[in-house]
Amino acid sequence: MKKVLVAAVALTLILSAVAFAGNNPAPKVAIHTRVHNAKLGCDYGTITDCTEIVTTQAGYDVDAFPVFYDLVEFLGCEYGLCWPAWAYSAAFTSCSDLVIGVVDWPGSGASHTWTSCQAGVAVPSFIWLYADAPGMVCPCPNPDTGLISVLDCAEGLDSPCGIFCAGLYGMVGDDPCDGGASATEASTWGGIKGMFE
Repeated sequence: MKKVLVAAVALTLILSAVAFAGNNPAPKVAIHTRVHNAKLGCDYGTITDCTEIVTTQAGYDVDAFPVFYDLVEFLGCEYGLCWPAWAYSAAFTSCSDLVIGVVDWPGSGASHTWTSCQAGVAVPSFIWLYADAPGMVCPCPNPDTGLISVLDCAEGLDSPCGIFCAGLYGMVGDDPCDGGASATEASTWGGIKGMFE
């Protein structure tokens, strides 16, 4: 009888946790890259899933897009971007309807919203980077809020369960389809932060 009661309590707790999850139960964020092309602007191509996210660029003149994916819906997002302290700042372009903040130096962040509920992937912005040495560009918490998050259409915040970096100028980026990779764990996140300090 005790085992049945313990199993019932455990099942109730598990189902309660699922019931209170946001509308995006397993969002992820990666950095998609392309060779810099000012004429394309926010046109990042077609990204419907992780297989279309390019996380490695051999070159040094690159556009980098934060991509929130595995979403059901979204109304906004917030994040920061971290990369090595190269000689030049980034040129930031917002691709959302509204934005607060500018990502122009390593560790800076922005918060974006759209005026109506969206579906698919969220690509809120891109930065133009000139890498003068090999390095990684990674999503990191917005310094103003301490969060990387997606705002769902019910105005609930969902945190990414996977964070994937891009490699530039000879570095190899993370595999955005690797379900086991996650920089959200404290030990891994501390290692990533250490790279940029």
